[in-house]
Amino acid sequence: MSELKAAARLLSKAVFPNTCKICGEVIELDAELCEKCKGLKKVASPRCFNCGRAKAACDCKQKKNEYKRAVAPYYYEGSVVTAVYNFKMRKMEFLGESHAGFMSACIKENYDDIAFDYVTFVPFRYFHKIMRGFNQAEVLARFVAKNLDLEVKPVLYKKRYTGVQHKKSATKRKADLFGAFDVREDFADAVDGKTILLIDDIKTTGATLNECAKMLKLYGAEEVDVCTFAITLPNTKK
Repeated sequence: MSELKAAARLLSKAVFPNTCKICGEVIELDAELCEKCKGLKKVASPRCFNCGRAKAACDCKQKKNEYKRAVAPYYYEGSVVTAVYNFKMRKMEFLGESHAGFMSACIKENYDDIAFDYVTFVPFRYFHKIMRGFNQAEVLARFVAKNLDLEVKPVLYKKRYTGVQHKKSATKRKADLFGAFDVREDFADAVDGKTILLIDDIKTTGATLNECAKMLKLYGAEEVDVCTFAITLPNTKK
């Protein structure tokens, strides 16, 4: 029986190749990460919770944010760029589970003093979600919530199209995103007094996360904290 199981496992791997848990590239059968991802450096402690980077890489000058703290396990560089692209644009939705695993470990390490009421995420407009097939932030949030034994609630919605943001300056992003999000009517009573974990895939200038956190605070949220899979280094773009 053990030989049959081994043969079945090999056949399964041949039909469904083993892929790197971070970038999704095909790797050897018994490996978990590709060589590039094995060499990735995580965001180091001590951290600046205001911008989410290691203090050695911080240039935020403690500017005021609507969210209280931000963390991420990885910087948006090297094979992490490939990972995010494969997850979103090549529709490797299965990567969400492993990406959320790294995020969950980061949350447990850095937010161990916070009792979150639930998890939410940065929303898509409906047509955008239909075109892509899924919202990567929602996929991450659902796995993070499962890992942390929390509920996930789709509290926010996007009211209008804001265009592609990653090539815009921080000032332009902030202007474009002003008033772009709101709390869904059916969740309006679920925000007041709550401590909320807000999830997205990447943090760049923080404009999107700030706008979402601002709306949650306007509806009475006690505290909003952020976790993303990756965060850009200073003077880099998404």
